[in-house]
Amino acid sequence: MSTDSDGVDWAQLYALLSECFKHPDEQFLADVQAGRLESELAPLLGGLGLEYERGVDETVVPETAAAFDNEYISLFEAFETPYAPAAESPYKEWHDAPAEGGLLNGPPADDMRQRYATLDVSVPDAYMDDHLALLLEYASLLVESGTPDQHRAFLAEHLDWIPAFRCLVDEAAAEARFHRRYVRVTDEVLKASRARHGVQEPDQSTVEEMMGRAKTGMEGIPDEKHFRK
Repeated sequence: MSTDSDGVDWAQLYALLSECFKHPDEQFLADVQAGRLESELAPLLGGLGLEYERGVDETVVPETAAAFDNEYISLFEAFETPYAPAAESPYKEWHDAPAEGGLLNGPPADDMRQRYATLDVSVPDAYMDDHLALLLEYASLLVESGTPDQHRAFLAEHLDWIPAFRCLVDEAAAEARFHRRYVRVTDEVLKASRARHGVQEPDQSTVEEMMGRAKTGMEGIPDEKHFRK
């Protein structure tokens, strides 16, 4: 087990949550339907004292991976509006001039590209460099091989937008019960992580500013995904 100084296996927890924000494939659907995801998360979340909605049925998880992915892109990629972008850049201060890739390609994405280059890691085409799935994977890696200070800094610098993201998910049109559930869980986990690692919680005004930036920029984000059949 890879644990941080407080005895919680943050690396495994971040890695499992990361899977919830990737485009769902057949294997992930099978793991969710069979309860394997919940069985792995339950002891980790229990160790943090977090209570959360559990259980999966046809109202939570569709029968096919294609339908599951359609829920994902409806909630996170604008196939229903309003929606909630699952990348950091829209929530943060932007470049003075538009960057290639638009508002999804801001300073957080630039920083993550440099981090990946240092590790000689390439980002899958389906995700922006600062997509939440990748940020959680990187946080897991920092716990595995970094230092507590690096972990704390990453929480403060790259995962402070999650409360704003959760608020936009609450306002979003898509039902997407599974992904809504794990947005809430991820927000609570990161809140617990900030508390345990001495990282200041973003205040309400900061959360509202981040939401405002994301809402202002949504019309400039291209629709690149397509529904699956």
